[in-house]
Amino acid sequence: MWTFHISAFPLRRTSRVQATSVPLCLVVALAGCSPKARSFQGSGGAGAGGDGDQGVGAGDPGAGWDGEAPACAAETQAADCDDGNPCTADACTAGACVNVPLDGVPALPSGQIAGDCQILTCAAGQPYPAPDDADAEDDGDPCTSDACRRGVATHVVAAGSPCGQGLVCDAAGACKGANGRACAGPGDCASRKCVDGVCCDTACDETCMACNVERSVGTCSPLGPGVEDEPDCVLQHEVCDGMGACKLAPGRRCHRDESCASGVCRGSGRCGEFTTE
Repeated sequence: MWTFHISAFPLRRTSRVQATSVPLCLVVALAGCSPKARSFQGSGGAGAGGDGDQGVGAGDPGAGWDGEAPACAAETQAADCDDGNPCTADACTAGACVNVPLDGVPALPSGQIAGDCQILTCAAGQPYPAPDDADAEDDGDPCTSDACRRGVATHVVAAGSPCGQGLVCDAAGACKGANGRACAGPGDCASRKCVDGVCCDTACDETCMACNVERSVGTCSPLGPGVEDEPDCVLQHEVCDGMGACKLAPGRRCHRDESCASGVCRGSGRCGEFTTE
């Protein structure tokens, strides 16, 4: 006599876990056990049904039931024999449903949830959750790094990661303008710094420094030699030396080379012109 006790378990949507094969011999052995028969505890021989009906052991397929035993067709076994338990292998053999308990293997795909950082494993036909750090779910946010840690989903802000053309993620996980992108204010920039009309890597408020210098837009860089950086340089009759400092403009009176933006104080006591190489 076969006696089975199958606990109901909610059906869950499909994940990546592959279905587990069930030995054919076990399926065949349970072929005569339909879904109702799993809870039926009659014994073989006449009169086992309690009112004179033939018991299961007498070979009467309908014995012990209110009506005929459920039948199934091999081509529709999923619909006919699915018991809702992801830890049983459901089959239709010789016109009867067979639900074989699985043990020591992952639950069938129908019992897994993709991206929940968990994997259901079977023990004696019952599903048990276990951490699966490879089962991370993409939350759809380009500014987070998605992962599982000890079976728990984590979504960490990935500051600086690209999130669109000319856009990057800021420290709060918002998609903002990358350095060099045109801006109207700090709120437009991931760096929170809008300088000289572009998003900049620093505040870039030093004399003879700018964030829109050609070939380095978005990075605070020295203004070219001879550029008049208002107001500091102009008030002192100075110009930028090309290295981020204001110094005497060409033609201004000087006493040493270091005082001149060109780096040359001529014998006449005047700063020389800039040279081009």
